[in-house]
Amino acid sequence: MYICICKGIKESDVRELGQEAIVCPKKLAETLGLDDKKNCCGRCIKNISKFVEIAVEEVTLQKSPLMG
Repeated sequence: MYICICKGIKESDVRELGQEAIVCPKKLAETLGLDDKKNCCGRCIKNISKFVEIAVEEVTLQKSPLMG
């Protein structure tokens, strides 16, 4: 599912960053190019907390003992 149309970012992209332990809002924005004011509408940077939630969720899944 796309979560940023103008940058073509999918939820799976953010999950992959979570697997790499990239969960800091600033680092997520930088890595995904959300700080590019010329080529981004800015909506995603305003909602960066949602990106953080997705990335942190992935880190949590990776550390879960049930995931083996």
